[in-house]
Amino acid sequence: MSTGWRLSILGLVFILMFSALTLRLWQVQVTEAQVNELRAEQNQIALATTPAPRGEIRDRKGRLLAGTRPALAAIVDGQIISDEVAPDLVARLAAFAGLEADVVERLVADARARGDRVTVVGELTDEQAVFLKEHDEDFPGVTVEPQPIRLYPEGELAAAVLGFIGKPDQTDIDEGARPRDLLGKAGVEKYYDDQLRGTPGLIKYQVDAERNGNVLGERKPESGSTLILTIDVDLSAQVQKSLAEGLRLARELYDPTCEPGEDGDPRCPVRAIGVVLDATDGSVLAMETVPTYDPNIFSTGVTQSELDALPEGVFNNFAIQGQFAPASTFKAVTYFTSYEEAVYPRAAVSPDHQILCVSRLEAPFTDGASRLVWRNWKSIDDGFQNIHQAFLRSCNTYFWDIAFNIWIQFKDTDRESILQDWAREFGFGAISQIDLPFERDGIVPDRALFEEWKVTEPYRLSEDRLELASPWFGGDLLQAATGQGSVLVTPLQLANGFAAMVNGGTLWQPRVVAQIIEPDGDVIDNSLEVLNAVELDATTVVSFRQDLQSVVNNRRGTAWRAFADFGANKALVGGKTGTAEVIKGPDGVNTALFVGVAPIRDPKYVVVVIIERGGSGGLIAAPTAKQILQYLLNGEDAVTPIAKGEDAD
Repeated sequence: MSTGWRLSILGLVFILMFSALTLRLWQVQVTEAQVNELRAEQNQIALATTPAPRGEIRDRKGRLLAGTRPALAAIVDGQIISDEVAPDLVARLAAFAGLEADVVERLVADARARGDRVTVVGELTDEQAVFLKEHDEDFPGVTVEPQPIRLYPEGELAAAVLGFIGKPDQTDIDEGARPRDLLGKAGVEKYYDDQLRGTPGLIKYQVDAERNGNVLGERKPESGSTLILTIDVDLSAQVQKSLAEGLRLARELYDPTCEPGEDGDPRCPVRAIGVVLDATDGSVLAMETVPTYDPNIFSTGVTQSELDALPEGVFNNFAIQGQFAPASTFKAVTYFTSYEEAVYPRAAVSPDHQILCVSRLEAPFTDGASRLVWRNWKSIDDGFQNIHQAFLRSCNTYFWDIAFNIWIQFKDTDRESILQDWAREFGFGAISQIDLPFERDGIVPDRALFEEWKVTEPYRLSEDRLELASPWFGGDLLQAATGQGSVLVTPLQLANGFAAMVNGGTLWQPRVVAQIIEPDGDVIDNSLEVLNAVELDATTVVSFRQDLQSVVNNRRGTAWRAFADFGANKALVGGKTGTAEVIKGPDGVNTALFVGVAPIRDPKYVVVVIIERGGSGGLIAAPTAKQILQYLLNGEDAVTPIAKGEDAD
């Protein structure tokens, strides 16, 4: 064959090859473009987060109060579920998990709408996990994955401080939370949520046209920071035990069969609250409420029936949210006002001057609205008393007379509110700024507040007051002097105020977290903050401590009987009883209060016990606080049973 023919054939071959290549390129770029584009869209790279273990919470000695444990969860991936399989998947998942179909349908729909992953079953049994893996073709888009479960090894102990976790609400989601996230809802779990949550993990995977997921890479989650609390587990256990025993005694004295609550007996003792505060730095050593709850119920999901079975208001931290009339414990404020402002009952010229503690005080107000006769808690005169003896015996008429003298001397002047000013110096009427959510501020009433209420909250005042130029009466000041009327405090405020009184005037910002240990090991100390430095005469502080000591150790003291079996170191204890009127009348109902201080010469501990609708302070609250103080000073083995004390104010 000639060279020309060879070249012609070779040229033809090249022409055919290039023609075929050109045809294929045209086919790929034009004919199959839409098909390839669709396939590319169906082979997408997807990202999914995996939850991080929450940081641990430990007590002041390092004992675990909140941690995590491993579990297997059923996760639905919304990016993998197609329209065709969704209805059957919902039916199978509902049957598998024992959930209502509409509940599962909402979960799946939410996952698909967000292109996200949601947890259907937070904790699978081994049998359930094996079943899902063996029947994965029946549960498309459902995977079994490790998931940390929140664990509270001490159960109900310190629940009010710890709080609990839960799924995000719509507000949380609007702020960036994912439906699968678990957030702090109360206590330090909420307040320190950002520190505890850690860094979620990340899974990178490819989703093909058949909705199969192929994992391409993974970043492991990182645990959150560890919180070291000021709380002491052992002390908290004693406080909880004492509160339960005190509440039980209160119900026995009233009616052992009574049931409190909305549909129960309005006179039945409701709950008991206890706070132990370090007077030297504001650390909260214990904060308990009885009845309480076990935060473990929220770890894997709680049912409505479980919630309905819990006592009313159980999720409130009454130590910072409960607002109570402080009753005679507030006489401490009137005591300091008298000493520091040199204002005494009308017939007295000094704190040591004795006057008769009359059974009824006549206070001839000229405002036409205040009551004119004020009756002491004792139905007969209680002898001649100075301020020390009046504090010891809790003589209402003595302290009312101090307030009446303030009214007479300073009405309509800038000194009319000196009693309230001293209350605010000790932190009453304002939040303490403790590192816990939902704290309430209490009320210290005065003329300015009542006039403000007249305009902004008239429902707080009786109609006859609203018709007057000023709704504030002299009788309101007398009520405030003994912690009644419109005065309201939280148990923590009461503890913190007394701490400042006995430590010489330092009002600390209370705290429950001492340290934050970050994942890299760095330690952040929760700095000590002073809210106020109250200028007090040293002799006033010494006198006050001695009078607190007398309330417990003097036979005429309102807490003497309650502490009779205290044992060793009783002389180191001081305190003040209080009885707040809740329901008026001859068969009235009272809330019992007691504030204890020890060791009295160099105060370290302030103990507050409030038993709501429990009776008088000397009868119920003081014996309950006695146990806690026995534990603090003498140890667990020295704690004696609670027995009723004197029915005293």
